[in-house]
Amino acid sequence: MFFLKDPNGLHPVGATRCVVPLREPIVAGNAKIPGQEEIGIRLEEVSFMIYYPANVPTGSQKYRLGLRWLTGPLQTEIAGLGHFAGVSRWIIWLILTPVLYVYGQFIKVPVYQDAPLLRPSEEGAKWSLMIFSHGLGGSATTYSQFCVQLAASGRIVVAMEHRDGTMPSCIAPYNGRKRPLLYIKESEVTWGEKPQDILPLRVDQLTIRQHEIYTTYEAFAKLVSGANEDHDSEACINFVGDSSKQTGFKETWSNAPIDVKDICLAGHSFGGCTMFSILSSKSPVGPRVEPYPRIPVRDTLILDPWLEPLPSPGPAPFSGAGVKNDNAAVTVNDELNENAEDNRRFPEDATANNGPIGSRLLVINSEAFTLWTSHFDRLTEVVKGWGSDAKLITLLKAAHTSFSDYHVFPLVGNKASARLLGIISQLSLAFLDHSENDWPSKEVLKSTDVQVEILHTMPKKIVIGKWEDGRSRHRLDGELGQVVIH
Repeated sequence: MFFLKDPNGLHPVGATRCVVPLREPIVAGNAKIPGQEEIGIRLEEVSFMIYYPANVPTGSQKYRLGLRWLTGPLQTEIAGLGHFAGVSRWIIWLILTPVLYVYGQFIKVPVYQDAPLLRPSEEGAKWSLMIFSHGLGGSATTYSQFCVQLAASGRIVVAMEHRDGTMPSCIAPYNGRKRPLLYIKESEVTWGEKPQDILPLRVDQLTIRQHEIYTTYEAFAKLVSGANEDHDSEACINFVGDSSKQTGFKETWSNAPIDVKDICLAGHSFGGCTMFSILSSKSPVGPRVEPYPRIPVRDTLILDPWLEPLPSPGPAPFSGAGVKNDNAAVTVNDELNENAEDNRRFPEDATANNGPIGSRLLVINSEAFTLWTSHFDRLTEVVKGWGSDAKLITLLKAAHTSFSDYHVFPLVGNKASARLLGIISQLSLAFLDHSENDWPSKEVLKSTDVQVEILHTMPKKIVIGKWEDGRSRHRLDGELGQVVIH
């Protein structure tokens, strides 16, 4: 058995899986998806993993340490990963299957499954809440090292398991039965009448993701308020782990000391795009045929965001008035930025249920995405438009996948990748723990475990080869441990 790295934090970490059944399915778009009778992406259940500070006394043998990194049935996981990677069936079964079987059976996340929630030691204190959205090909465990580190510091991290066809695979309810849902490729989808959006499948997936995150927040707020047992209402959480059925487990979450009034939204890649879409649009209409209540966001943490599914210019913080569409991802460009004018005409609307979002913003970019010049130029303008509480950082030597567990697996990981992931976690904690606008300073970072050198100017580009289309490939002239504050 091989464990991923233990967190360097104050608390042992627990993990538990949850689902929120929906009374009525939510359907987005009119895409024809292989293996599905109805058109559109269909959501019947919201699923997520909670990472949290656990009440596990030192030396206790009561709770099992170790969560399988591949949480689903191995055969489905293997088929899904092979399908996502686009490799042939014989490669899947001759090459990938033995490797993934070993990793699926023996690679463990260092958490205590279904251990009870720890209470803060300080009287009246509450744990902070983060909702995290994964990228394309991700899952609730893909970023486990990041999530576990934040949980060990004293946070509740709700890691989404998006049922929108962006995971390699999952088992999801469909018309009264369980079915394996594999990654949906754009090339597999057909349209009766194709929408005008550049990436229509991703737009539909953003719609599903918005419903998932609003439902998750509503259900979680209900859980910690003690109202989760009211099954006549919507959005009730079901714990699905075997050990969560033990007496007393649910009770540790009812009326739990968790702050649900000032939360953090976080995400990587398409997950970052997801959070930008939520922050730049009005609440979608939920199952009760009325908009979801606005999520009270204080902090937003975006890791290597992918902006292309969102209309340009933007995204910009939602102002609350005069927006004609329910999802920023499906607005046309000339409608998206009407908010400023609408606020001048209807200032009283800015404090309504769909009012402004005044969240702090940190974007941590990989070197690879910063070198994507057109995308980075757009991202720079987005961060500037967010205001003085927004910061953009580039992490030198980081790849797009450096934010995930892929580079730190036992046997194949390396110290450089582990250090990068440590820097990402510590930069995130420094941001979340320091509300001052000058938080990315040497003084603040000295108080963390991370060793970084802050740069305020972009290093020069160095040509390292050619792409297939003849364009020059570049890297930045810098070292591991250097971060650029733009």
